[in-house]
Amino acid sequence: MSSGSHDKIVATYRVQSPLNIEQVARILAGEQSTGSYKPVPGEEKAEFARAHVIDIAAEAEAVTPSLPSAHLDRKGRFESYNTAVIKVAFPEENAGSNLPVWLATLAGNLFELGELTAVRLLNIDAPPGFAERFPGPQFGISGTRSISGVKSGPLVGTIIKPCVGFAPEDYASRVAELVEGDIDFIKDDELMGNPLHCPLHERIQAVMGVIRAHFDKTGKRVMYAFNIS
Repeated sequence: MSSGSHDKIVATYRVQSPLNIEQVARILAGEQSTGSYKPVPGEEKAEFARAHVIDIAAEAEAVTPSLPSAHLDRKGRFESYNTAVIKVAFPEENAGSNLPVWLATLAGNLFELGELTAVRLLNIDAPPGFAERFPGPQFGISGTRSISGVKSGPLVGTIIKPCVGFAPEDYASRVAELVEGDIDFIKDDELMGNPLHCPLHERIQAVMGVIRAHFDKTGKRVMYAFNIS
């Protein structure tokens, strides 16, 4: 994601369709903002939130589609497929600072639009100051060293494996082995969320009990990153 000189989020796509590219681009912009594949009641009241196509650069036509489309197959056979790079500007206030909603907006169900035989998100251009809304890591390198007590040299970390399948007490047992081995940092695997066999709140209680006990015994506070997403 790069910075731009506009006050909107601009997404660049490469699209392919046997239909008119300008029409297809408008469908994409509408589908991902205020509209749908056809006009809906009340759409005019949300005009301020509509995304707009701001650029279309045609590329070479293709004689076969990149991907099949049942929607287009029902319309008959096509002799050629138009390809273009398009830019769509989305009002910044549509999703504010919510990155998951922006992901759904810029790379969501547009990939299933029946009018398209190909679509790829190439670039996201954000306005100045957009990134400043996100404070970044809470502790950073210096804070991590301060908390862990490792003032210099490498910090040694690991991930609990197997990543899923352990009950909270099993997890805590693995953590106990690691802290006794003088580990600096432990994290949940990205596959470990909030499973029924190891609920997040129970895992936190079990793991932090081990880490606090180790701190009371040795004065070393091992850092642990729980997957809360």
